Amino acid sequence: MTNPVPAPKTLRFIKPSLDTPYHIDFGWWDKADRNLRVYLKSHLCAVHREVYAEPSADRPIDWVDPYTAEVKQLDGILYQLRTHCSPQPGYITNDTSVVDAVFRVFLVNENQPLSPRELAERIGKDPELILKTISGKTVYKGLRPVAEGAG
Repeated sequence: MTNPVPAPKTLRFIKPSLDTPYHIDFGWWDKADRNLRVYLKSHLCAVHREVYAEPSADRPIDWVDPYTAEVKQLDGILYQLRTHCSPQPGYITNDTSVVDAVFRVFLVNENQPLSPRELAERIGKDPELILKTISGKTVYKGLRPVAEGAG
């Protein structure tokens, strides 16, 4: 009689640390039945909030790559956030909530994963506060550790 193969150990929840990379899990928005477009518009500067007040304005835009001359379709709101709104004074201030500030950083950096330490450098908040805010049981605005949203 052969010994049975032991069942694989269940994956344990790994407690996020100050070095755990996070990102926006855009799939969370659909699963949570939330409107991402409305939330994105709330991060626009006053000029672009007015431009995108009409639903018909919220459509892809044509963008010409300056190196290849290739025309690409881009999300108009994300483009304006990255190129116009984020450099404006007041995009991220001391009064901006941790969740909004972190979300805005990910919008501007094209959702490249960042750790709470790296986020702290960009938003001027304590990395421990950032970690506590985005690593709890409640998921805020789709902010999750990279591995958690994968699969």
